Amino acid sequence: MKRCVVIGAVELDFPAENLIRDTDFVICADKGWLNAKKHGIKPDMIVGDFDSSPYPENTDAEITVLPVVKDDTDTFHIAKYVVENGFTDVLLLGLIGGKRIEHTIANIQTLVFFARNRVNATAMDRYSTLMVIKDGSITLPDMPDKFFSLFSMGEKAEGVSIKGAKYPLSDYTLTNSFPIGISNEFIGENVDITVKSGSILLIVTQKD
Repeated sequence: MKRCVVIGAVELDFPAENLIRDTDFVICADKGWLNAKKHGIKPDMIVGDFDSSPYPENTDAEITVLPVVKDDTDTFHIAKYVVENGFTDVLLLGLIGGKRIEHTIANIQTLVFFARNRVNATAMDRYSTLMVIKDGSITLPDMPDKFFSLFSMGEKAEGVSIKGAKYPLSDYTLTNSFPIGISNEFIGENVDITVKSGSILLIVTQKD
């Protein structure tokens, strides 16, 4: 199955075009089509209500126009399309950071939606990489120039363990009211992260 790449409106202040594979199916969310154009990325589909951007012109992409008044954000509408069409991997660019913090939070919640539907989803900006782990585990390679942080995406996430990092945890209950999982460090080996029950947000961030 092709990987899906979703491009949003947050400025891509890094060479995002280098992350796109020839086999990727690229969907732009509303104003994201201008981001794609700026970076020479050709979208396969453009979805939005176009209340904050001009209607796309001179494109071969399939265009879906959504109503301005709706329950789903443009990005969440795309997320449903991704799940319904069987994509197993998705990369989100231009969808975190920027001036609209509420959209960043909405797109983090969309990562939870992907995790619940067993889609491997990653959101990236210039400094950070975000993903949600649900009832599972992940192994990170040593990244001495970065921090990583964990946050519970529900009231609690049970059985959280961290091995191979400066601050380990063992079968810990992570809650959404105590940020104990912030700014952990790599120590020269692989880091194993496990959550037995619940969803946790993993953020890998560049050090200053």
